[in-house]
Amino acid sequence: MVIRNRNVLAAVTASAVLALPLATFAQEGAVEEKKPRRVSRALEEVVVTAQKREENANDVPISIQAFSPEQLAAFGVESTTDLMKVTPGLDMGTQAGDFTSVFMRGIGSEAWLTSDPSVATYIDGVYYPFAPSVAQDLKGVERLEVLKGPQGTLFGRNAVGGAINVILKKPDFEDTWTEVSVSASQAEDRNKYEVGMFVNVPLTDTVAMNFAGSVGQDDKVFSDSSTIAGSEVPADKIFAGRAMLRWQPNDMFDTRLTIQGAKRDGTSTLAANIDPTPLGTVIGIDGDKGRNYEVDPDLPIFGHLQSFVISSQSELYLPYMDVKFLASQQAHSNPYNYDYDGTSFPSASFIVQRHDADIDEAEIQFLSNDGTPFSDWLTLTGGAFYFKKEQGFDPVELTVGGADLTNLSAALGNPGGLLGDLLGALTPVLGEVLDGVKVPVYALSNIGMVEGESWSVFMQATAQVTEWMAVTLGGRYQDEYVGVAESGTTARILNGEEIPLFDWQQARDENNEPYPLGDRTKAFTPKVAVDFTPFEDGTLIYASYQEAIKAHSYNAFAFYLNPAYVPAEETTAYEVGIKTRLFNDTVQLNLAAFRYELENLQSQSISLTNGGALSLDSAGNSESNGWEFDIKADVFPSIFEGSLIATINGTFLDAEYTEYIDGAGHDPVTGIFTPNNDFTGNTVTRTPEFSGSASLSNTWFIPGGPLEATVSYYYNDGFFYAATNDPRFSQPKYDLWGAHLSYFLEESNLRVTLSGQNLADEFYTAGMLKLDFGALGSLGARRSLGLAVDYEF
Repeated sequence: MVIRNRNVLAAVTASAVLALPLATFAQEGAVEEKKPRRVSRALEEVVVTAQKREENANDVPISIQAFSPEQLAAFGVESTTDLMKVTPGLDMGTQAGDFTSVFMRGIGSEAWLTSDPSVATYIDGVYYPFAPSVAQDLKGVERLEVLKGPQGTLFGRNAVGGAINVILKKPDFEDTWTEVSVSASQAEDRNKYEVGMFVNVPLTDTVAMNFAGSVGQDDKVFSDSSTIAGSEVPADKIFAGRAMLRWQPNDMFDTRLTIQGAKRDGTSTLAANIDPTPLGTVIGIDGDKGRNYEVDPDLPIFGHLQSFVISSQSELYLPYMDVKFLASQQAHSNPYNYDYDGTSFPSASFIVQRHDADIDEAEIQFLSNDGTPFSDWLTLTGGAFYFKKEQGFDPVELTVGGADLTNLSAALGNPGGLLGDLLGALTPVLGEVLDGVKVPVYALSNIGMVEGESWSVFMQATAQVTEWMAVTLGGRYQDEYVGVAESGTTARILNGEEIPLFDWQQARDENNEPYPLGDRTKAFTPKVAVDFTPFEDGTLIYASYQEAIKAHSYNAFAFYLNPAYVPAEETTAYEVGIKTRLFNDTVQLNLAAFRYELENLQSQSISLTNGGALSLDSAGNSESNGWEFDIKADVFPSIFEGSLIATINGTFLDAEYTEYIDGAGHDPVTGIFTPNNDFTGNTVTRTPEFSGSASLSNTWFIPGGPLEATVSYYYNDGFFYAATNDPRFSQPKYDLWGAHLSYFLEESNLRVTLSGQNLADEFYTAGMLKLDFGALGSLGARRSLGLAVDYEF
């Protein structure tokens, strides 16, 4: 076994909290020479693959933020859902358990239940469209990139708002090493534990493997007094594992095979009704109870998310071009149930017995290299992409009512007075007659499966017109079929007999007119960009225009209405920006201004009176205008010798619906679900007017190794969850403070970290469902203190 000495890297990790490949320090001997210029190297561009080839981030004419694993750890980013803490303009929320909705600069999708996200997530080149599996653990990650704005040319399918690109560590042929991490955190009424490992093993000079895995337990955010169907709330149990095999027989060929799986068992759909509607108030729902992190649903909540992905990636380096081929198969499963009101009142419940997605993908890329003709001034990237999926519910059951008639007093909230006495007298009589039978008002079972198949070709060319000016032209042609594979409803009566009700053979469009059960979206989406480097300091100025499209969708999950067709979502984007360094290369400043015009936003609503549960519709048109800044700086380098690092960034947004008639939602006054509303002029959901973050980090070189301290801050001035802009369904402004103190023992390769998250114990929501009985929030994590130990050998 070869033990790698990473003391040099670890000693400068704190100074590198901004953005740098750790190898930069190893190559330049940063520790041996404590120079003020060290931070200048720390502020060098991170190598990214935002345009399908390795480039420095500051040479790419798009808005992008890139993070190393050390940066992510320093800011408490443990999964992709935490990225909003360090990425202004990004909102990632979870609701109904594991469903993740992502908004970027005012572009996102409320139709997360049966449609694909509008911000695409890629894990080592594999596109993940299944919303419950978008949240990914970040063990064994090489770097993470957040690409802002439509990426319709190179990333293609449904990347109308942007893309999150996670790049994994490749197996290394040189050394064998193991990284072990153990962490524990504690908050009020909550404990969280995790053990992780990453192992690299060279098998021969040309074959190597690596393994990444983690197991953990999370006691949830709710109070100890919370219950589920009268029992204690169980912890979530989490497992994730990955194995990657790499073969590189020569300098021309490199191939990798990756197998990864993840499983989470627990109560992921548990939510708190924090703001009841008038209907919720009538049945006695107390919003203050939910805001105190106390829940007591009558339904035995469960959620079981599983995913299995096998993928391959091969790279062929020819004299005149580079060729990459990617292929993957994905199998995801997410059975769960959901208490409609979130309380002990027996109103309605959803039980999803099967929620599966089977996905096949293949992509080939052709990239010019130094041997390509005209490579001294022309860069070419092209390829083709194929995608196939089947996804949906088989079946999902809706039960409305369910009162236990043998105990009417409990079912009605144990009322006192004369009514309570009367109910108490009836209880033993009904108990003898019904013998414990619960009688639902009705119980419906629905099968709703959607299928799709898509292929596309793309090309992008960048011409260096002069020494200081380049022009990029690109385009993508997409042909996608999406249709309903099966949609039908049966009713279950008291004796358990099921009666077929509907077997839908026709869908309905946005005007409730008959529509076929399948359709195609065909489109060509162009891109034009111009960038300038007119100054000797390498300042990049760019302007871009691009279009992107998200294919049409169907909601096959409806109990007593035909499947709903929703037309394709189209985005037109304009952006100008500048990337520059100031003050003797000690400050990196990125500025961007943008305008997005969207047509046919895909939206969803959930109501017992609207299709029995879920409905999809088109939110018409919207505009999103804004600007953002990102600053990374070495503070007082002559005094601190490059050890004090500061970051500050923010996004200002003005996003509104320019045309949204015939919108559906809950009335802000009555709480009753109503169609045919006009939401024109309202603010787009999940888009705060301002969000931003800041951090300050310093490193002291003390006996034994470096001591690092970081303070971080995130601010969000609030947003609406509903197009109605009902304050009941909103997240008021909030801020999150975090800090960590880390000490690295060089001789032992051991790092000990103390951390704190949400130090002010701010109440906030990570997501929300807008339902007939009120706002069911997925509550954000409370103040927690943690200890982590990382050991490498």
